Amino acid sequence: MSSVAKSRIVVLHLTKYAESSVVLHAIDAQSGRRSFLVRGIKRGNAVAAFYPLSVLDVVSAESPKSSLAWLREWEPAAPLHELRGNRIKSSVAMFVSEVLYRSFTTELADPQFFDWLCGAIDGLDQETGSVANFPLWFLVSYAVQLGFMPGDPVEPQGIFTPTESDLLLKVLRSPYETALAIPLSADRRQAFSRKMLQYLSHHLGTTIDAKSLDVLHAVLA
Repeated sequence: MSSVAKSRIVVLHLTKYAESSVVLHAIDAQSGRRSFLVRGIKRGNAVAAFYPLSVLDVVSAESPKSSLAWLREWEPAAPLHELRGNRIKSSVAMFVSEVLYRSFTTELADPQFFDWLCGAIDGLDQETGSVANFPLWFLVSYAVQLGFMPGDPVEPQGIFTPTESDLLLKVLRSPYETALAIPLSADRRQAFSRKMLQYLSHHLGTTIDAKSLDVLHAVLA
């Protein structure tokens, strides 16, 4: 007998499953990292409904015969028009979702983290100024949310140069709007983002190979 549950999720990634289904990888407000089977929909046609960082209210069903829950219903919890229609913001969303897809593995409810993530997504969508520094702010803030405090004296040696350490602390200590307004070249933003991915990889014990960073750099250059 199937059990039915309602929840809110943040979309991270889609992978093809069989001929007309996809597996939706997401962060669930009630159970952390989770995957769902979406039946009867082809990957290309699913983009509009399951855009990276979409926040959805969903109804899912679980069966003892399958390790995957399947989605019965879904609807946007927030419109997030800018994340879909703005080329720069959609590229940022793609990068953020890939970082989360490759690094966030906690299968436990974390309401504080989920609320922070939804707030960050809404902030990106609503921002009226430049979002070129948003990936930097996100990576530093994400590290803090995971319990890693950049700039701590036990920081692993060899990841950040003194100049990068100064930038890291500046982002860390600045309010959101101030961090987004720090004047930086596209090359420096990309280099710092790579160092933050190394930093997160070091603490998480995995390699975060975010291929979308190069695409984001090209868009922001």
